[in-house]
Amino acid sequence: MYRELHSLFASTLLLMGAVSGPALAAEIVLVQDEAYPPYMLKEGADASGIWADVVKEAGRRMDGISFKLDAVPWSRAVGLVEKGRAHGLVGTYYKPEARPWIATYSEPAMTEQVSVYCHPGVAKADWTYPDDYKGLTFGNNTGFQTPGAKFFAMVEAGDITLQEAPSTEQNLKKLSAGRIDCYVQERLSAEIAINAGGIDNVERVTDASSEESFIGYTETWTGPEAEAFIAAMDKAIKDMKADGTIDKIIKNYVGG
Repeated sequence: MYRELHSLFASTLLLMGAVSGPALAAEIVLVQDEAYPPYMLKEGADASGIWADVVKEAGRRMDGISFKLDAVPWSRAVGLVEKGRAHGLVGTYYKPEARPWIATYSEPAMTEQVSVYCHPGVAKADWTYPDDYKGLTFGNNTGFQTPGAKFFAMVEAGDITLQEAPSTEQNLKKLSAGRIDCYVQERLSAEIAINAGGIDNVERVTDASSEESFIGYTETWTGPEAEAFIAAMDKAIKDMKADGTIDKIIKNYVGG
């Protein structure tokens, strides 16, 4: 089935350019963050990390369908897909209000646990997130929607002050130094940065949410090419979850 659909790719590229808009490249391009270990990284010119390994292995299982995976700063990755200059945003959470330009979400590849970290003594474990954190200053990775819609509504209302920095490590160092009060981040990513950087004066206060992680495809990419690619990628991800491949990839980075 996928081989037959792929045979339509070359003959539909010009048509797809007209349908999808001139911004989309002829080559299928997925983009991920370059500074979100262990999930998304960049080594030299290559995308790396858990998500890159998942996507590359999926590509090997997608009969005859080729694509490119790039790693760039997250805010740029978001902008490329929003503007239709890349086809899919790798590692996005389901955020339809914040990213209405994502038309289709892939089969989720994994679930991430999001936690609230604070400078010692700032917050209490029995506080309700984000309501009880009113008046505090939070860090956030630039362009991340990890803290959630209600959090950003409180920022918009002036109830929470927000400072953004490019990476998890930078935010945790600001938190350790007392330059921000709290920081919301995926637990595994945060704990790895804390241990690797010897960061102290940081405590995990509570869990904020569990978030499934997807590839989000731009609304400007439609037609047989898009349908074939999305279906093939979904099948590959489902098969990799069923046969334990994704679990093995994660264990390669974190052990256990």
